[in-house]
Parts: sequence; structure tokens; C-alpha cells
Amino acid sequence: MNDNLDAAVKKCLLAAELAEESKDAALEGDARHLLSQFYFMQGNYITAIEEVKKAIGLRELQQDSPKLASSFNSYGIYLDTIGEYAEALDVYFQSLTIKEKLDDKKGIANTLINIGTVYSRLNNTDRELKMYNRSLQLANEIGDTRCIAYNHLNLGLLYTRTGEYNLALRYLDNIQNVLTGYGDLINAEKAVVSQGTIYLQLGEYDKAVDNYTSFLKMSEKRADNNHIVNSLVNLAGVYLKMNELEKAKEMLDKALPLSEQNGLKLYTRDILVFLSDYYEAKGDFANALHVYKQHIGIKDELLNINNLKHLEELHQKYDLDKKDRELEIHQLKNVELRSALENLQAEKNRSDELLRNILPDEVADELKVDGISKARFFEQVTIMFVDIKNFTIISQRLSPQDLVNEIDFLFRKFDQITSMFGVEKIKTIGDAYMCAGGIPVPDDCNAENVADAALMISEFMNELREDRAMTSRPFFEIRIGINTGPVVAGIVGSSKFAYDIWGDAVNTAARMEQSAEVGTINISGITYELLKDKFNCTYRGKINAKNKGEVDMYFLNNRKC
Repeated sequence: MNDNLDAAVKKCLLAAELAEESKDAALEGDARHLLSQFYFMQGNYITAIEEVKKAIGLRELQQDSPKLASSFNSYGIYLDTIGEYAEALDVYFQSLTIKEKLDDKKGIANTLINIGTVYSRLNNTDRELKMYNRSLQLANEIGDTRCIAYNHLNLGLLYTRTGEYNLALRYLDNIQNVLTGYGDLINAEKAVVSQGTIYLQLGEYDKAVDNYTSFLKMSEKRADNNHIVNSLVNLAGVYLKMNELEKAKEMLDKALPLSEQNGLKLYTRDILVFLSDYYEAKGDFANALHVYKQHIGIKDELLNINNLKHLEELHQKYDLDKKDRELEIHQLKNVELRSALENLQAEKNRSDELLRNILPDEVADELKVDGISKARFFEQVTIMFVDIKNFTIISQRLSPQDLVNEIDFLFRKFDQITSMFGVEKIKTIGDAYMCAGGIPVPDDCNAENVADAALMISEFMNELREDRAMTSRPFFEIRIGINTGPVVAGIVGSSKFAYDIWGDAVNTAARMEQSAEVGTINISGITYELLKDKFNCTYRGKINAKNKGEVDMYFLNNRKC
């Protein structure tokens, strides 16, 4: 099968190149669209997206509405597969709009299934169910038996997830054979997987393993990376339930690289949860925490607040939840997604909010006005590092989730304190916290502001330690290092902005933290000279710092009366 796909890809590439040379946009659009589908079948999702976007551009030029709707639909499927749900919903609605103008009822019914699938990814069962029911109603009206079968499959999957197993089995009954009759082996296998899930929930683990193993073999035969990963994840979940830990680990070790290579974020998220469960069952809490943090990162990426807001806005534009709304499809007609999406003021407000969440206000304003933010040199900036010292020991006494919650609690408190003194948070690095005073707006009092923030953080940690000791709860201890000097500051990255600083002063601040003692604030001689008139400090002498040699260091004690 791979050889056939490779040959098909080569032929499509040649056709696209010839059409491009002859300036035949219609033919090139057809070739690019078909090429994207072949790439998708190979599991090459990123290239599939690149090709279908070319097809969309060409078909827009040709004003070929039916084919444009088809390309939008394929584009939505690809985006859904790699976990880009907001974008997937966007293009599905664009496809739906075109099909409504064409009065393509069959196309509308199928697109509603795809929209329901996006909501299933987000666990929004109510909206998912509405989409399938509306699609099923329309499919029954026009007698589209294939669409009816797909709705039955999706409803079976939905009710499996919600634990309504009798309903699920009713919809899944004979669906595998029906879809196999249509030649759709992939979706026929989904029914097998769903039945395996039911067996799993009913505690019939051996039957579940049989179903998932059968699914894996069929997926491997087709070299379908998406379903191979799905099968491995399902098997790992069963083996964890059966407490066969090493079998579960074997499945996860096979699934993770395949999922990451193919950009399957949804599966990667689930794999990391299972890996965390595995390590926790083995008593390896450090690794359990490490992979759980990775899971949280991907989960936040898939379901971040801005993403959900965008989805909500898109949904409201189509008025899918209007009170007492009838379930007829024709009420979705005449809705123009494109005009709504091109509402410049709404987009501006959303982008402004996003920028101000991730960048200092001054940098965000510069980026909005000029389109870029230039790196700037600051002659005097005071940098502070806060590092948690007994992190590894504490991590062995807390569950991964409790540990993540604890770190989140501390860093949120640090954010509050630094904000009080006008100190800019730069980033967190594992269990370390970095901030700086005197940027992005120069401030002659930056050393004092950072010192005040450091003292308050230290006081907070001391109070927390006393409180935890009284209740025999674990607590963290910290070391703080501070240095002052010149830095360069600016934005790194083009798609995910981050404000950062560079320079030897930053490296020296890190060395101050590393040379501090637990529970102390260690400052450099340069910072001491700026603080000595207003703060009490204790000279430590010249202390060797890595790659710095001997450096004058002081403990910062408190403000002078």
C-alpha cells in the first residue's frame, strides 16, 4: 500500500508542476487537493496541510465554490487530526457556509458531523450531540444511508464516552459490517475500538485486549500511524488497569515517538498521563512529575483559555445555542462566517489581550504599532533568581498533581510580589524563577525595588515554612541571588513570543543564586554599592563563582530604619 501511495504522490506532484507551468489554476488546484489527501493517508499531516492550503488559494481564484468547500472540509480534517481545534472549527464553518449557499444538503449533513467531532475533542458533549442529531435528521430526510451510518457510529462513540453503554451498543450494532460494506475500513475499526472500550469499562479486560490487539494489527497492515498510536494507547490503558505495568510501558514506549513524529498532540497528551501513572505505580515520583508536567503543557496548549474563547466566539457567530432553536438545518443558512471573522475590531481586541498576557505593556505597544519590537540595551538592570532547593526530596513525597499545584501556588505568589514593586517577571525555568527590575522601562530605583521584592518573598517563604511545620506538611526552601549590570532585552520567537534578557549580568545573577545559602539572599558587590545606604547587608568575603573567579558577595538582611 505504501508503494502505491508513493507512486500516487509522484504522479500528483508531476501533475501539479505541469499545471503550474501551463498556468492552469483549475487543474493545479485539483492536483494539490488530491496530493494533500495522499499525504494525509501516509500520515504526513504537515505536508498535507501545506498542499491543501495551496489548493484553497487556487480554488478561491477560480471561484469554484463546490471544490473550495471540499478543500476546506479536508483542511478541517487535517487540523482536527493534529489537535488544532479552533482552526479546524473555523474552516469547517467556512465549508458549511458555502454548502448552505449551494443548498447541498448532503454536504451540510457531513460537515455537521465534522463539527461535532471537534466538540468531542473538547469534551463538549451537549454541542457534539446537537451536531450529530441535526446531521442525522437531515440524512434521514434525504435518505443518505452512508451519512446515517456515520452518525450512528459517532453517537455510539459519544454514548460510550458518557458511560451509556446500552445506548452505545444499540448504535454500534452491525455498524462495523455496514461501514466495511462501504469500503470504509478505518471507521469500521472505530466501532471495534469503541466496543473494546465498553469491555474495558465493564471490567472484561481480556475481551478489551483482544479488540485493541485486532485493531492494532489492522492499523499496522495499513501503516496508519494515527490508528497505530491509538491502538497502542488503548492497550496501555488496559494493561495499567490489569496492573501489568511492563506491558503498559512497552506500548507507551512504542506510541510516544510515533505520536510526536506525526504531530499527534491529542495522543501525546494521553500517553504522558499513562506514563506518569506508570512511574507513580513504580514509585518513581521524579519521572512521574517530569512527564506529568509535559502532559500539562500539551493539555494547556490544546485547551488554553484563548483557544476556548475563540471556539466560543465562533459558536456564537453561528447561533447554535439560541433558546428554543428548532433543529432544522435550514436555520443555519445565510450565516456568513467570513464576514464575522473579518470583524477587525474584535480581532484587534483579542490580539491586544493576548499580547498583554505574554509581553510587557511597552513591548506589546511597540509590537502593535511597528509590527516588530527591537532588542534594546539597558545600562543598569537588576536581575533576581529564586531557586527551590529541596525540590527533588519534596517531589518524592507528593503526587505529581499535588507537586504541580504547589509550584504553581508559589510562582503565582512570586508574581504578585514582584508586580507590587514594578519588577518584570522574565520566565520560570523548571523549579527556578527569574525576574528583573529596570526593564522594559529604565528605573533608577531598580536595585531597591528588586531588593524589596526579594525580602518580601523571603518573608513569605519563612511564614509558609512555619505554617507547614505546625501541620507536619512538606515545605520548600529557597535561595535567592541578585546582581546588577547591563543587559540586552527583546523578544525571542516569531509564533510564540517570549520576552527575555541576555548579558554577563544575567550569568552573574545566576551565580549569586548558586552561591547563596538556603534561606538567604545573596547579592553581588555591584548591587551592594547601590543598596548599602538603605539596606543592612553582611559581607561574606570573596567567594569563588563558577567561570567568574572570586567575587565579592553579601547577604541582604533587611531595610535600615
